[in-house]
Amino acid sequence: MENDRKLMQFYFLTSPEKSTHYHQNLEILYVLKGEMEIQIDDALYILKNGDFIVVNANKSHAITVTREMFGARFEIDFHLLAEYMGTMQLMFWCNTAADKNDAYQDMRVLLDRILERYFEKEDKGSLHLQSLYFETLHLLTSNFMVKADDVRVNLENSQDRVRVRQIQNYIQANYQGQISLNDLAEKLYLSNAYLSKYVKKHLGLTFLEYLNNVRLFHAVDELIYTNKNITRIALDNGFPTSAAFTKAFRDIHGESPSEYRKKIQNVNQEPEPTPEQEEKNRQRIQEYLKLRENRQEPVVKHFQGCEADAAAYESRDMLWNKAVNVGEAYCILQSAVQNQLREIQRETGMVYARIWNLLTRESCFDEREGYNFRKLDLVLDFLVDIQMKPYIELGYKPELFLYTPERCLRQEEREDGIYPYDTFCEIIRTLCMHLVNRYGADEVESWYFEFWNDPQLQMTGEDGEYYRYFEVIYRTFKQILPEVRVGGAGLILGYETPVARDIFKIWKQRACRPDFISFCSFQYIALVESGMRYGRKSIDGHYMKNQVAILREMMEEVDFQVPEIHIDEWNFTVSNRNILNDSCEQGAYIMKTCMEMEGCVDFMAYWHGLDIYSEYYDSGSILNGDSGMISRDGIKKPSFYAFQFLGRLQQYVMAKDENCMVTTNGRGRYVIASHNYKKLSSRYVFTEEDEIQIGDLEQFLEDMEPLELRFSLKNMKNGNYLVKIYYVNQDNGNAQELWRKLEFAKGLAKDEIEYLKKRAVPTMEMKTVEVTDGVLELESVLLAQEIRLLDIQYQYRM
Repeated sequence: MENDRKLMQFYFLTSPEKSTHYHQNLEILYVLKGEMEIQIDDALYILKNGDFIVVNANKSHAITVTREMFGARFEIDFHLLAEYMGTMQLMFWCNTAADKNDAYQDMRVLLDRILERYFEKEDKGSLHLQSLYFETLHLLTSNFMVKADDVRVNLENSQDRVRVRQIQNYIQANYQGQISLNDLAEKLYLSNAYLSKYVKKHLGLTFLEYLNNVRLFHAVDELIYTNKNITRIALDNGFPTSAAFTKAFRDIHGESPSEYRKKIQNVNQEPEPTPEQEEKNRQRIQEYLKLRENRQEPVVKHFQGCEADAAAYESRDMLWNKAVNVGEAYCILQSAVQNQLREIQRETGMVYARIWNLLTRESCFDEREGYNFRKLDLVLDFLVDIQMKPYIELGYKPELFLYTPERCLRQEEREDGIYPYDTFCEIIRTLCMHLVNRYGADEVESWYFEFWNDPQLQMTGEDGEYYRYFEVIYRTFKQILPEVRVGGAGLILGYETPVARDIFKIWKQRACRPDFISFCSFQYIALVESGMRYGRKSIDGHYMKNQVAILREMMEEVDFQVPEIHIDEWNFTVSNRNILNDSCEQGAYIMKTCMEMEGCVDFMAYWHGLDIYSEYYDSGSILNGDSGMISRDGIKKPSFYAFQFLGRLQQYVMAKDENCMVTTNGRGRYVIASHNYKKLSSRYVFTEEDEIQIGDLEQFLEDMEPLELRFSLKNMKNGNYLVKIYYVNQDNGNAQELWRKLEFAKGLAKDEIEYLKKRAVPTMEMKTVEVTDGVLELESVLLAQEIRLLDIQYQYRM
């Protein structure tokens, strides 16, 4: 067998696979015309024109053509890709029939370009084809790959992460020899018993199982690509005998190595197309590409025009995104928290404050002493006094501190948790009566009450305890307050999407349906394989919108309808130590997301308001990468000003596009919010979030090109208009850049912190524009990640 290795190659697909099969190489199946069904393990997907799917290594699959079909099968050499990526544990979630992601269109473009070059036989064409293969794989790994060895382990601290990597590296380097658990234990200065339990806990396999998996990976590669006999392959890959190799192989693959080799050889023998077939394929590709070309969208340039008509506008609910997560309810009793919440409400117009852990034993309830809502009253009184309405989570949420999604620290262990059902019923009844008697029915009916899906309550089961607890809240509050809004359950977009369909079906059959269904949105995607959950960061530029669209489709399919959809926690990251949180990127991300989601959901609560919420021992710096809008010392970040700008928008919308929103009050005032958000690059995907350095921020963006916006407002009253311009960018109003100029000094004096507070504000400019022909024209040039507000006021004259 010739050892001819190609990173990627492809063939035409015109007939169904005759039998269920699997192989180590990855596959991209791309439907160009017609329709086909593909079954991967127990999952069945229907692919139509333009759909494609990645079949992971060694996944059992079969194809059935349901109509006349023409497609392409792209084969990726798993071993070569693993060498490039530095890991054998590769897995992809790339399926246009079951997922939405902006990068799918980019993949289609590249796959089509490969098809265009297929018939070029010259060397130059071949080189171009190879470059397209690498570009395609770069896009695939950046947007759709999960590295299972990074995510399947639950690393609670950096020491665990280092140790697991030491174990993996040792096995990778020595799998060809006769190594044992004792050898590794001696190297790590650990006992055999402790190391055995440690490997099982963090890798999910015993030491021998993991070692054999590594050996089998390399052995399979030699089965496919070399002429070595079975015994030679066994010995070269660390197995003591061919019998041991055959047993381990059969346990994983269900057949002997020789049977597997024969099957793979038969599958890989692609027949050479006849001249007639090749000509037919050429015509079908050209027909497909011509159709694609007609549908192709114009190339986006760094110039954008926006036209609006002052006589044509529509009213919009501008309150839907004016909510912020504060934290545990009783943190509001701190004076610093109160001062900063006042600033948020006064300067951004936030209407709702989301709080949780109200019903703690230490603050309001004791089995022996009964109820005492004194502290809770102080919290709610304060919110009402500053004209913020409570959005109350009635469940108990554990307090976590996150460096990255894989490295979380539980701040403190407490006895609070789920009350026994009878006790919970009594608490809810007493709380409801207390709130109504103290604040009045009209006030409490304007609040939201939520109950999240605590895993202990098993919401995914038809008889899950969650529904009993939720219905207690629902019935108790509705009995006194029929208009109050009660909902749940805080499902995580991208992570809990696979179970959402089942939950919708169960909830549909229950007597009490929620007034709203709530979700959390952080840019991560999960894939469940063989009972194990794998995950990755997502750099989808329209992540939230795409994920909400998937869930709306699910709800429609099962006919589960609710009055409102809420995103009650949202950010691009869950990390409390990601410096992008402090940067201009976050301000642009917030403005882009709020504009994009307007009309897609009914309520959004940003995660989160204050850095004080997640102070930890390493919070000694002025900015720590936390996701609050205001730093511990009261310094306002670009995220704060994004909400401030959005809060100044008027109630009537004249125009909206990807980078701007034009609004008016209908009486001579026009407010335009705009941004130049830049998508994160693939480097962000493969970098630990707490390891990003401020000096390297630009390297995590796709480009740094400025954006020119030209506004043309028609049917304007002739006369003079005063235009006030506010903007925040890298060099203006950016606390992170100001701190850099102070050499990132820690322990700043009070006057130095005051200096940062006063300087970290938007730059303001003013100019007068005269309108003589009923058209007001303005131009703005926005730097990368800049946010900008134009406040235009007609100047009356007597």
